[in-house]
Amino acid sequence: MTLPIRRAARPRSRTIRRASAGPRRRQFVGGIVAVLAAAAIYAVSVVPAFQLRQLDVEGVTITPSASLDQALGLAAHPHPNVFAIDTERMRQALLGLPAVARASLSVELPGRLVVHVTERSPVLVWAVDDQRWFVDVDGLVLAPAPAGDPAAAGLPVFADDRSGRKPLAPGDLIAPTDLAVARQLGAVTPGMIHSSAASLSYEITDTDGYTVSSGPNGWLAIFGMYTPTLRPPSLVPAQVQCLSSLLAKQGERKVATVYLFPDGNECGTFIARSTK
Repeated sequence: MTLPIRRAARPRSRTIRRASAGPRRRQFVGGIVAVLAAAAIYAVSVVPAFQLRQLDVEGVTITPSASLDQALGLAAHPHPNVFAIDTERMRQALLGLPAVARASLSVELPGRLVVHVTERSPVLVWAVDDQRWFVDVDGLVLAPAPAGDPAAAGLPVFADDRSGRKPLAPGDLIAPTDLAVARQLGAVTPGMIHSSAASLSYEITDTDGYTVSSGPNGWLAIFGMYTPTLRPPSLVPAQVQCLSSLLAKQGERKVATVYLFPDGNECGTFIARSTK
C-alpha cells in the first residue's frame, strides 16, 4: 500500500523593516542649521559695521537730556552692537520718567537707533525759590522749567512764596486745592478782565494767599486762601467776575489793590491808586 506523501509546510517569512534614516537625517540637518545660525549671530555681533553710530531722539521738548541718557543707559558703552540693544528695557526706563507718556524704539541697520517719545503736556509752571517746574493737568511735576525755556512760553507761572513749602522734584504732585485754584486763575487772560496788561503775574504768600497782578507798577488783586470745604476753589469764578467788573467800571489805572471777598451782592473792596 502506498502511503500519501505529506509535504512539510514552508515556514512563513517575516518582513523586517529597516529603521528609517529620515529622522536621523533631519536631526543632523537641524544641528547643522543651529550651528550655522549661532555662527551667523556671533559674526554680526562682532562686525564693526553693526555698532551703534547714530542715535535719533524725537518728540522731546521738556525732558532733560541727562534723564534721557540715564534711561537709555548708553553712557558707559555708547557704541554697542545694535543686535545686543535691549529696546524693551530702554522703553520701560523711559516710561519711568514723569514727563514721558509713551515711548517706542526701533533699530535700523546697520547702526541707527530711533527713539520716539510722547511727552505729557504742561499746563502751568510752579516756582519755588529759584526752581521752576512744569506741571501737567493732573498736578504731576514733570521736569525743570528753566527761565527762558521756549516750552514755558505762554504758560502761567505761580510763584509759591509760602513758608513751610517743600522742595519739588519730578514725580511730585501739587496739592489738589492748589491745582484747582491755579488752573482757574491761570486760564484768565488780561482781556477777560478788561486789562491792557501784556500778561498777568501770580503769587502765593502766607499773608494774602493767591494774588494776581498786572505787573510791578500795576494793580494787585488779592484772591486769598482756599480750603477744600470752608473756602473752596469753586469761589474763584465769582472773584474773577468781580475783578472784571471793577476794572471795567473804575479803569485799571485808578486801582491799586483789590480785596476779593464775594458775599451776596458784595464783591469786596479796593484801594484807589494815589494821584500824587
